[in-house]
Order: sequence, then C-alpha cells, then structure tokens
Amino acid sequence: MSELAIWAATVKTAIHDIAKQAAALGTGLQNAAPGDKTGTPNNSVQYLVDTSEHLDHVVEQIEKMLESER
Repeated sequence: MSELAIWAATVKTAIHDIAKQAAALGTGLQNAAPGDKTGTPNNSVQYLVDTSEHLDHVVEQIEKMLESER
C-alpha cells in the first residue's frame, strides 16, 4: 500500500467517525428538542443529518479511490 493510500485510509476512518458522531448528535438533539407539530425536524437536527450523509458520501468516494489504487 502506498503512502497516499495509507493516508487516504486514515482520513476515510476519521471522516467516517465524524459522520457517525454527527448522526448520533442529530438523534440526541431530535430526542431533546423535537421538531414542530407537523413533524419537521428543527434546523440543527437537519443540519447534522445532512452533514452526516455528506460525510458518508465523501467516505464512499475515498473508498472508490483506494480501490482504483489497487
């Protein structure tokens, strides 16, 4: 494995951990401060969920890059 691949794998792991934490924070915040009566989540919850999904997408892209390196 090249140095770049090792670095990319390390970054992938870190980003994946951050995504998991953002999702957990969103869930916790949703439980502590539910959305309005129509079911719309509050903006902070939606931001955390969206961030988690975006970071998961970044992890997928890094995985594709690592696979193409092999």
